[in-house]
Amino acid sequence: MVDVLSTRLQEVYAKWETRTDVPREAEESFSRLSLDGLRRVGTQSQRKRLQIREQARKIRANSLIKIKETELLVPAPSNAPTISFKCCTTCTPGSRDSFASIAAQQLQSSGRNLLLVEPGPSLVSKIFKHLSFVYNVKKFDYPRVTHTVLNDERLRDAIHLTAAKAVEEDGVPEREALQDAESRAKQILKMMESSMSDMLLRITAWVLYKLLPFFIKSLVVQQSQIEMLKKADRTGVPLVIVPLHRSHLDYIVITFFMFVNNIRSSLIAAGDNLRIPLFGRILNGLGAYYIKRRIDPVLGKKDILYRATLQTYVMESLRAGHNLEFFIEGGRTRTGKPCLPKAGILSIIVEAYLDGTIEDALVVPAAVNYERLVDGNFIREQLGQPKQMETFGNAIRAIWSTIRGNYGIVKVNMCEPFSLKEMVRFIDIQLAKQGSVAKPVEKPLKNTMSTSSLFGTDVMDDEHKQLVESLGRHVVYDAANASPIMSTNLVAFILLNKYRDGCTMDELVDIFNSLRQELEAAGKDLAFCGESLDIINHALTILGPGLVKQQRQEVMRKMVDQTTRKEFVTAITPISILPNVVELAYYSNGVICHYVMDSIVVSALYATLKTEINDPRAIAENDLTVFHNSLSEKARALCDILKYEFIFTQPCQDLEDTIANAIQRLVHSGIIRTCEENLLEEEQWSRRFAKTFDDSSDEEAAVVYASKKIKYKLNLEPESSGRMEFLHTVLRPLIDTYTFSAFTLRKIVGRSLTERDLVQEIFVEIKTNLDRGIVNYGESLSVDTIRNAVKTFEKWNVLECHPQEKTKIYYLKDEYDNDTAANAVFESIDTFKWTRTIN
Repeated sequence: MVDVLSTRLQEVYAKWETRTDVPREAEESFSRLSLDGLRRVGTQSQRKRLQIREQARKIRANSLIKIKETELLVPAPSNAPTISFKCCTTCTPGSRDSFASIAAQQLQSSGRNLLLVEPGPSLVSKIFKHLSFVYNVKKFDYPRVTHTVLNDERLRDAIHLTAAKAVEEDGVPEREALQDAESRAKQILKMMESSMSDMLLRITAWVLYKLLPFFIKSLVVQQSQIEMLKKADRTGVPLVIVPLHRSHLDYIVITFFMFVNNIRSSLIAAGDNLRIPLFGRILNGLGAYYIKRRIDPVLGKKDILYRATLQTYVMESLRAGHNLEFFIEGGRTRTGKPCLPKAGILSIIVEAYLDGTIEDALVVPAAVNYERLVDGNFIREQLGQPKQMETFGNAIRAIWSTIRGNYGIVKVNMCEPFSLKEMVRFIDIQLAKQGSVAKPVEKPLKNTMSTSSLFGTDVMDDEHKQLVESLGRHVVYDAANASPIMSTNLVAFILLNKYRDGCTMDELVDIFNSLRQELEAAGKDLAFCGESLDIINHALTILGPGLVKQQRQEVMRKMVDQTTRKEFVTAITPISILPNVVELAYYSNGVICHYVMDSIVVSALYATLKTEINDPRAIAENDLTVFHNSLSEKARALCDILKYEFIFTQPCQDLEDTIANAIQRLVHSGIIRTCEENLLEEEQWSRRFAKTFDDSSDEEAAVVYASKKIKYKLNLEPESSGRMEFLHTVLRPLIDTYTFSAFTLRKIVGRSLTERDLVQEIFVEIKTNLDRGIVNYGESLSVDTIRNAVKTFEKWNVLECHPQEKTKIYYLKDEYDNDTAANAVFESIDTFKWTRTIN
């Protein structure tokens, strides 16, 4: 199966790689060139191919030398699972392998380009293959639920409650108030509900077959995932597709994927900002139902009628047998990292199961990734400028610009569906084991709607909120783990975190190969194959000169016979200045989740050893050591700081175990070494004794006791030291943002600011220090990260939030409203900025 995958992916890669040799602009201009012009273009193309071949020859020669001088390593056997992204064995063991048919197992390794259609046997199907294929796709009924929604008891109660409030607050006559409430409910539903049309789906699919190849080379899905989802759809249980959100193209791609594979298309939750002329109607006919971006017009005052209409519509759609799709992050990620889950729609689906509206649902985490982001970039928004609203003119310009671009390949990954019933039961059991749910601290001025249901916290207890939050975090974690890693992601990650000042092509190929092997061994989905040099050149072409600069430089290379020879090398340098670096960081962040725990531990290691790590005497004596419990404690503290940036573990896992696993990876890679000799004989015996038993409380006690005494020594050899610096750099931009966000707290002592003004004040502080050279990373200037830092301080009870009409007012709590306390918060984060200055 591995051989089949390798062969198939190489064929796909060859198809789109050959199409990128000559830019589209050059192809369009061939007809306008003279004979001499054509010859020049051909000569330039041939020269470029020769240069690439020469680079490949040199790299292979260097690799042969390394092979001869190093020990032969026996490759470990492949442990690739039958289905790449199975559901959790702890939470949903009954769902695992439920949809893994024999056919899916056999097709596991084959990737399928959905843009390619096999012509049928007839002459007509050969000439009009796309039209014929679309015509023969299976037809589904998509019933409207307008009548059942308007007659639902839940919505009727909300109508009467709204009317009663109007009578009480505005003095409106009861009958008139009731009529107004009913009329508004009908209007809300009319503006909200989807008008999915099978005919429009077919027309759109045909258009996409003609349009997508203009700007993407392939749309790839594993055949095993297609078979898995088709089998799940045949169960009759509604599917709930929950993808991460990167682009407006996400819902088009997933709907296209489901339609062409004879899977019932989903109703899709979409923001009402997309209800623009023409395109809004088209999306509505393709399954979109529109939700207001701000459900409550005034903070702290719930629009009960709108909430009830939305909740009833979603629940009745599930009852009618519709599949659903929604983006659990709320909006598109602006940083390239997965966002924390928003619980609104998910809470409705859980409620639909709990109240018996549906017997079960199959939840499918999903991820779509692009070699180049189709929507452009989010530089404006990350640098503090307001979001541009979607308009008809902007949509036309965006489509025209997209069609003329080169966006490489698009990859879709579907995780194994799991039973909502099974997951809810497991979480309920876990909550019951924990006893009573901890009540939140009473904060009368704080807005707590982020994890509440659409009806609000008044009808949703803490246990239910924890259930929905745990489910949401599990889905985001699984989807992030399944997210394809594109060539542009890995190249940008290497350049920003390893070779920020530039490198040669040879150096880039070496580290690319190393990380590629690591990620493959960890079971990550690398959406590229072939020779690393070809992949890197393709990625650099996609990223473009605005993000990465390439130059040919003349160098003098020393030969074996001590002579020197002039050679030309390709120097590659990332554009690490604003605003370009913000966009490059977006691509880099597609990989950061896979290294975040290792980076957490290395940053904690630096913070623990900050008084010694730059001490020449300690370095000379090679005496940089740290105890396991100290390192683990620092790592937990950093996880608490960055808890709004990453989901470090599945909810069913323990953070302490995840940190311990990351420490062991550092031991295995040689960055730190275990000092076994520091254990007493009794402690060594207790560790050996613990390993001989399973599921024993004595074992746990022995391991915990022994682990507190484990000591690690820092390895300062060049290779380990370089790896350590690389991992430390991964989180430094984020730590810098949080550090200077905390520093700004001292400037608001005795003051209150709106959310916008507070974010702007922090932004100016970081920008000032960036200009002074105190902040070293341009991507630290990120509005989304600043807002997450503000959330962290609010969660720590450092900041108080007071909702006021359409904004929020922030001020320091009484115990932190002084310079000493504010400075203590700053120092608790600043300790993780510590870095090495002595090589």
